[in-house]
Amino acid sequence: RSRTVKMLRPAGAAYWVRFAGGDWGGILQVAFVFSALLGLAALALSGSLRSWLRVFVSKHFFSYRYDYRREWLRFTRMLGASSQGEQLHEQVIRALADLVESLGGGLWLERGGGFRQVVRLNLPEVTAAEPAAGIFASFLRRMGWVIRLDELRRSPERYPGLVAPNWFAGLTNAWLVVPLSNGADLIGFVVLARPRVPIDVNWEVLDLLKTAGRQAASYLAQVAANEALLEAEKFDAFNRMSAFVV
Repeated sequence: RSRTVKMLRPAGAAYWVRFAGGDWGGILQVAFVFSALLGLAALALSGSLRSWLRVFVSKHFFSYRYDYRREWLRFTRMLGASSQGEQLHEQVIRALADLVESLGGGLWLERGGGFRQVVRLNLPEVTAAEPAAGIFASFLRRMGWVIRLDELRRSPERYPGLVAPNWFAGLTNAWLVVPLSNGADLIGFVVLARPRVPIDVNWEVLDLLKTAGRQAASYLAQVAANEALLEAEKFDAFNRMSAFVV
């Protein structure tokens, strides 16, 4: 029934154009019908256009899945509960995992020119380092996308130029990759394990994870800066003591 109504709407509009258009009515009617058919053909043949239309309708005509105020308060509260090194690293994984009912994950941070796994929860250990200038890290830094690993394996053309690192073969339960971007800098990324129950990863989930990743990156960058400052102060105090002894 709804399909019939949709088909009759362009026909009714074309009839109105012919009725009100005078001498130009026939030409306008043909042009209108041709444009309508062309639009319907593009919508039927273009998968990307259909996806864009679904996202547009979901964003503007349906209620949101998350209560963003509650989720954001809970997320910042979890990050604020720990302000030191490894504790904060674990909280970053837990906070991101809780947003999508994930069982855990792993945190990779830059260490000596490469990204290394520093903390893991319910995820296998990875000893290999991912080059900071490699394809994977460069893609995360340039695009800032949340990567759906199943989609990357199934439809690699949706991630142009991206090749999954070899060490992903050992992560059988890996699900999503969330970049941790602080401004234009990529300070790390989180690999989330599969959730307890299947979850539809739509635009809302991706936007939430992307925003939460930026918030977590700011916490990690602040802690790293504080630790570097503390080390500099210790080194300065040692130099002053050495000079006094000399």
